[in-house]
Amino acid sequence: MKSISLASTLLVTAVGIIPSSSAFSTRLSSPTTHVRHFSHRLHHHGHVGHEGGHLDRRSAVSIFTLLPFGLLASSDPARVNAESDKGKVVVFGGAGWVGAHVSADLQKRGYRAVSISRSAADVQAERAKSILGSSAPGVEYVSLDAGTASLEDLASVVKDSVAVISCLGVTPGSPNQKEGNSQPNVRIAKAAKSAGVPRLVYIGVASSLAKGPAKFLLGDYFQGKAEAENSVKQEFGEDSLIIKPAIIAGGTPGEIRPPGPPGVKPVDVEAVAKLAVSGALGNLKGTIDGNENIASLAN
Repeated sequence: MKSISLASTLLVTAVGIIPSSSAFSTRLSSPTTHVRHFSHRLHHHGHVGHEGGHLDRRSAVSIFTLLPFGLLASSDPARVNAESDKGKVVVFGGAGWVGAHVSADLQKRGYRAVSISRSAADVQAERAKSILGSSAPGVEYVSLDAGTASLEDLASVVKDSVAVISCLGVTPGSPNQKEGNSQPNVRIAKAAKSAGVPRLVYIGVASSLAKGPAKFLLGDYFQGKAEAENSVKQEFGEDSLIIKPAIIAGGTPGEIRPPGPPGVKPVDVEAVAKLAVSGALGNLKGTIDGNENIASLAN
């Protein structure tokens, strides 16, 4: 009964999947909305994991810090200046709970954030607004399905990016929980590599959950996440960052989330987003496993 209870608590990531038409639209979030039309669709995800260990030699964290973390914040992170564009960063799942915070953080630092989801561009923009409390000026929303789009189309959308960040996946217990977590992310990694993207960041799942009692009930879910992580490492090696959180505090307004496993302290979504952006900018590499490690590095 305990393992069943734990499994139920893992169903904490609710993803609003809204079918889009075959028209693939792009929306720029700004006082004036610009819309273009293309053809594709995609998945997005906010995520669950478990508590990790301390930052020491034997820690689950395998990480290379290239710059002092205090230098990562911009001098005026609230300012958005299109004329000082530092480059494009593509965020798969950029309108989900984690992804919306990632996109907004990138934009505040002077980067062009492009959110990719299979949801329509207007739906993404409204969802992100409900999460952040206001629109994220300049974030571009693109409707594209990473699970069905060709590798050529995926490579085209990420071409000339500073980095790609994937917050993409499906919830534990979903009918396609293995393929829904592995297939799109494996394809994203391959496409990003072929397009010459220098860095890839992926939001995985904490090892302690994957190795705990829940693996007997949600084995396919953890296997799908593991396959995605392995693909990221295979394609990008040391030019990747894998963040493996446990319960992430909060959630998209309107979503119903059961409580997390007893004794697991949720990590702030801003902490996860901050590390993801740092990885995209090349300041962090390797693997960060567990909420304690994520919070420690983000502070």
